[in-house]
Amino acid sequence: MYKNLSLAATLLAGTAAGLSAQADFVFHNGRIYTLETPGEQVEALATKGERIIFTGTWEEARQLIGDSTRVVGLQGKTMLPGFTDSHVHPISGGLALMGCDLSSVEHPDSMLAFLKKYADAHPEKEWVQGHNFWLASFPNGNPRKEWLDEIIPNRPVYVTSSDGHSAWVNSRALQLAGITAETPDPPNGLIERDEHTGEPSGTLREEAMGLVAQLIPPYTPEELAAGLRKGLEVANSLGITNFVEASARESYIEAYLELAEKQELTAHVNISIYGDISKGTEGARQVIALNEKYKARIKNTPGQMPDLALGQVKLFMDGVVEGKTAAMIGHYHGDTHSGFANASPDTAAAAITALDKAGLQIHVHAIGDRAIRMTLDAFEQARKQNGLRDSRHHIAHLHVIHPDDIPRFRELDVIANFQALWATLEDTYMTELNYPFLGEERVEWQYPIGTVARSGGRLAFGSDWDVSTMDPFDAMQVAVTRRGPDSIVREPWTPQHLVDVQAVVEGYTQGGAFLTFREKETGTLTAGKLADLILLDRDVFHCSKFELYQTKVLMTMFRGKVVYGGF
Repeated sequence: MYKNLSLAATLLAGTAAGLSAQADFVFHNGRIYTLETPGEQVEALATKGERIIFTGTWEEARQLIGDSTRVVGLQGKTMLPGFTDSHVHPISGGLALMGCDLSSVEHPDSMLAFLKKYADAHPEKEWVQGHNFWLASFPNGNPRKEWLDEIIPNRPVYVTSSDGHSAWVNSRALQLAGITAETPDPPNGLIERDEHTGEPSGTLREEAMGLVAQLIPPYTPEELAAGLRKGLEVANSLGITNFVEASARESYIEAYLELAEKQELTAHVNISIYGDISKGTEGARQVIALNEKYKARIKNTPGQMPDLALGQVKLFMDGVVEGKTAAMIGHYHGDTHSGFANASPDTAAAAITALDKAGLQIHVHAIGDRAIRMTLDAFEQARKQNGLRDSRHHIAHLHVIHPDDIPRFRELDVIANFQALWATLEDTYMTELNYPFLGEERVEWQYPIGTVARSGGRLAFGSDWDVSTMDPFDAMQVAVTRRGPDSIVREPWTPQHLVDVQAVVEGYTQGGAFLTFREKETGTLTAGKLADLILLDRDVFHCSKFELYQTKVLMTMFRGKVVYGGF
C-alpha cells in the first residue's frame, strides 16, 4: 500500500475537477525515490498539469495512459524530488557570469592577465569590475593595489573576493573614495595598510568595501533581470527548483517581481530582505516596512506570483575567518584580536526579537563561534519574550560552532543551514588561511554537520553561489567524505562530523522544503504535490561516495514543465 493517492482516488479527483484522468507524463523503468520514507521506490510516477497525480505500480499507472500521454522509460536512471538551495545569490552570480568572473583563475599572474584582457575589451566602462578572485592565492589574503595599477592605471578597479567579504582595488579607486593613511576604519570594516608606510595597501574588508563600492554606477533594471535569468538557468541545470535568495535589497526584489509578473520564474523563490543588524530595533523597523511594501504589491496581483514569497530577513552577524573578521570567542591564533560582530549582544537581541515579533522568518549569516552563540542567544530571548511559533529561523554557514552550542539547534528549533562544500581540506582557504588563524582546537569544530544532525538539529543545505559552485553533488560528496570533491579515496578530515547520503539528500529536499514553508507542495514525490522533479544519471544512494560529484542532472521539471534537459 503506497502512502499517496490510490489510482481510484486519482480518477475520482480528476472527475470531480472536470478533467480527464489521462496523464501528461508517465515515468517508469527507473529508480524513482519518493523520499516519503528512506529508500522507498515506486515503479511508476504520473503527472498531469503542474502536479503529480500518481505514484505506484506500473500496472496501475498504465491505466492513466491516453492518446496524448508521453510515456517515458527511464532506462534505470534515478528520479528524485527537485532540490532546494537554501542560501544562494542568483542575481549576483548571473551578473558575474556575464561580466569578469575570476572564479576559475587561481594564480595571481593569471588573474592580472584576465583582468587586463577584460579591461582592454571594454574601454567604454568607467569602472573595471571583477568578481570572485581567490583570496587564498595571496599571502594572508592581502593583494596589493600596485599590481592593479600596473595593468589598469587610469581607471578605477574594484574586484570582489569569492567569499564576498573582501575587495581588491587600485590606487585610482582609493583616490576617488578619498581613502588615505589618515582614513579611519569604518565601523565593522577594515582598511588593510602597508606595514611600513600606513598607506592603504589595496585590500578592503567588510564595511570598508562600501567606501569604494558606493561610487560605482548601479546595475540597471535590465541588467539585474538578465542576471536573474542566467542564475535561474544555472539552478535548473543543477536540479534546483526551489531556493532562498540570500540577501536582497530593493533593486533585487524588483528584478524578482519583474520576472514573476511575466511568469518567467522557473523555481520557487523565498526572498531574504537585507536588514542592518547594527541598527538594532530601528533596522528591524526598516526591514519590516520594506517587507510590508512588497507584500502589498504581491497581494494586489492575486494568483500571478505563486512562486515568489517574502517574509524573510537576512542579517549579517559577523564576517569571515579568512579576513579575521568572523567573531570568535577567543583571539585568532597568534593574534591579539577576536574579530568583530556587527552588533553588540543587546543590540542584536533587540533586533531579532523585534523581527520575530513581527512574524518574520530570520536568516542569519554567522561564521565565528561568538557570532553563532550571539545568534542563538538572541533567538532564545525572542522565544522567551514573544512566545513559541512556527518561525523556522535559520543560521547559514556555521563555520566554527563551539561544542557547547551544538545541542541548542534542537532545543531552540533553529535550522542549521550548512554550505557543505567548504568542509574539506582540499581548499586553500582552509589550509592557507583558516587553519593558521584558528589554531589546533578550533580546527576540529569546523562545519560539524553530522554532529548537529545526531544531536537532533534540523539540516538544510545551500551553496552560497557565486561564492562557490551551486552544484549540489560537489557539496554532497564533501559532506559524506569530508574530503574532495574528487575521486581520490582517502581518510576523512574531522570524521566526527561525517553525515550519510540519506541525510544530505533529505536536507536538499524535505529540509529545504520545510525551511521555505513549502513542504506541503514540494520535497517528496507524492501524489497531489507539484511536479518538481529531477532525473539523474546515477543512483546517488548506491554509487561510490567518491563519485557523487560526477553526478549529472539529465532533466529538471518544474510545475510539470521541463525547464532543463530532456529524456
